[in-house]
Amino acid sequence: MLMKNLQITAYGATNFVGRSAFTISDKDRTVMLDCGIELVPKKLSIAPKGVDAIAKNVDAFLLSHAHIDHSGYVPKLAQKGYRGKFYMTHPTKDIAFRLWLDHLKIEGERHWTEDDLDKTFNRIVTKKYHEKFKIADGITAEFINAGHILGAAQILIDWDGQLILYSGDINDRQTPFFNGFEYPEEEVDILITESTNGDRYVPERKKIDVGFRLLSKQVAESGNKMLLPSFAVGRSQELLTTLAFDDDIDDVPIYTDGMINMMNTLTEAYLTKDWVSDRFLKELKSRKMNSPFDKENIIPINRAQSPHQFRRQIAKSKEGAIIVTTSGMLEGGPIHTYLDFCAGNENNTLGFTGYQVEGTIGRELYDGAEEITIFNDRRFNHPKKIKVKCKIMKFPYSGHSSAEGLAKYVKKINAKKVILVHGVEKNQLYLRNLIKEYSHPITLEENKPEVFKM
Repeated sequence: MLMKNLQITAYGATNFVGRSAFTISDKDRTVMLDCGIELVPKKLSIAPKGVDAIAKNVDAFLLSHAHIDHSGYVPKLAQKGYRGKFYMTHPTKDIAFRLWLDHLKIEGERHWTEDDLDKTFNRIVTKKYHEKFKIADGITAEFINAGHILGAAQILIDWDGQLILYSGDINDRQTPFFNGFEYPEEEVDILITESTNGDRYVPERKKIDVGFRLLSKQVAESGNKMLLPSFAVGRSQELLTTLAFDDDIDDVPIYTDGMINMMNTLTEAYLTKDWVSDRFLKELKSRKMNSPFDKENIIPINRAQSPHQFRRQIAKSKEGAIIVTTSGMLEGGPIHTYLDFCAGNENNTLGFTGYQVEGTIGRELYDGAEEITIFNDRRFNHPKKIKVKCKIMKFPYSGHSSAEGLAKYVKKINAKKVILVHGVEKNQLYLRNLIKEYSHPITLEENKPEVFKM
């Protein structure tokens, strides 16, 4: 076979998390994987560096999943001259579209316009898992279940007979909806893998779930509030399913608020064997349920109900309750209203169920702050300082593979070349040490192509 130079270039997410955007190219063809933004607490988001200049040269675009750090800059490609299709799974299309609309509400047309969004949406082509499809001359692709969120995929590319696997975000742990990521059947030549939890042990979900359910029930049955700030996509649906499948909590009101309700409705459309595990579907069937969100004690807060007033009533009432609401890092959303009325009561509990980024209000509390500043709107106007006296609990959930899971992934795939992305430097160094006996991975520098001889 004729040897070729293949270049892989990163436009973000090298030794940090955010702005995932990569291209694979040779002298004739260029394929882009993901195109996200970097969310910075209390500041405007950051675009992937260098994407604008190369957008018109891209032949095909593939999106691993909908999270904004992977998808948030996609409509800019259409604005900057990309003329091809946008390939992704069916659920990713629906979720990404709603996240893009939400981003417009928050930052306006700073990165891209509503017209760019329309152009992008009209050129999306959706595929199922394990459906091989052509994306350019001599290049095919396939989506493989990543076990991360609904529709999340690893991307396997066959480039003139050479196989490149991009992990996207993967999870090795069993969750309510998935049995962990799948492995490709073929031998891979180049692996581009995330390293988010490269130095972290993540407990099995069942171990975390026991304490989570028990404490939530105890707090609510004592007439107090269990506040669960949660990511709207993925984590919220997992938490609600865990609670819904516990019959001992049937008499406890569970309020859901924010974008979570829209994502619950969207999720219900994909509770089929194409997108969730047989184990989950059998559990639903055994309980004679169409959806875990159908239970009578799960009560969505509807915008038509004067939500702010309703939130105040819930927070100030003497009724015990579990409240699952956005935002997951407490940077805005309904959680601020609940904190305003609940955080000062030492009998209430605030439960963290996801990672808290440095600089967020969630991280302040996670690290022990006793006073925080909340806001009455998403644009950080009208600040108000409040004392936090409620109990703080930490549940070590993660949507990313554990360190040992990543090591097993790299070892089993046994690629000739391994590239670590999407993880801070210390995590990548720890993972590198875990796999040094069978792999010598490299990292990328932004906008500096790494050349591979194929």
